[in-house]
Amino acid sequence: MPVEIDFTHEGNLEEFVKDNIVLINSGFNVFKSDLKAHENAKHDETDVRNYLKNKLYSESSTMKTTLLAEFETVDFKKKSITDIANNHIYYKNDLEIFFEKELFNDLFENTPDDLDLKIASYIESLSTVNESKKKYVSSVLKNIVKKSTILLRQNGFSNNIVNVESGVQTANAGDSAQFLFVSRAILAGFNCSNVDVRSSRYDAVIDYKGLIFKVQIKGISGTTVSFKDRDRGGRGIDTHNERNIGKRITSKDCDIYVAVDKQVGICYIIPMRDFVDKLDESKIKTISVNELTQFRENWGVIQQVCDSDPRSKYTGEKIMEMLEEAFGEKKE
Repeated sequence: MPVEIDFTHEGNLEEFVKDNIVLINSGFNVFKSDLKAHENAKHDETDVRNYLKNKLYSESSTMKTTLLAEFETVDFKKKSITDIANNHIYYKNDLEIFFEKELFNDLFENTPDDLDLKIASYIESLSTVNESKKKYVSSVLKNIVKKSTILLRQNGFSNNIVNVESGVQTANAGDSAQFLFVSRAILAGFNCSNVDVRSSRYDAVIDYKGLIFKVQIKGISGTTVSFKDRDRGGRGIDTHNERNIGKRITSKDCDIYVAVDKQVGICYIIPMRDFVDKLDESKIKTISVNELTQFRENWGVIQQVCDSDPRSKYTGEKIMEMLEEAFGEKKE
């Protein structure tokens, strides 16, 4: 039987969260939905998330050491994080991020500074790779491994180290993914620009071979991608209204969909017409990145989208070829 929200102490946010922490950690989306359905609720899900986030962020170093010690007593089992979070009144996802960060720091504090050289040496020792080939790329290999281990040591890009409130950080993270792709596209040689109008169904445009292609960009932090808009939420928004329910993203909205891994900046560049439009409805909300490996860092998709676009037959050299064929001579 579903557990209902306890509103006994709804006037006191600290006590309200304490009364409902088990429900919050068993499924925050369910808790959020039930909270919105309660008329005249004194707090919303943003209040709850920010309270829990700030509570963990502001804990003393002694308390944080205690938490790590408790995690160690359960042999660092991920499934135990929920129990620890419930006992000390934290959001389990926040606590998981905290443990991950602290354990990474501890691990790499005790790792030799020449980790990059050891990795490069390991690659060079592989017997399946031609020796001449390894020798040719050895200097480049050592350099790129050295740079890569910097990200490895800190578990990817730094994320919200100043404890920006949850709602603001969610929006900022979306912007960061957008700018990451635009900068990556420019670095790759494409004429790519950001779109500032937030009501647009696309976030950037690529000007390629005289054609403009619309790009929708989403940041991902896990191992799945969604081709469906998020439902609109927040204080005063009717989540049951059809206008606030997320819609399927199709080629009518954009030509290319890009999922950006916010941890390391990897881009999945996915054609809408030739792939997303053909997906079954069951795949739209959640699809594993393991099913998208052909699009991972595949910048050639932009060329493919251009070649398959009906407009491409009426641009540049194509028009000249058509004129030559029609008139039997080269037109200047």
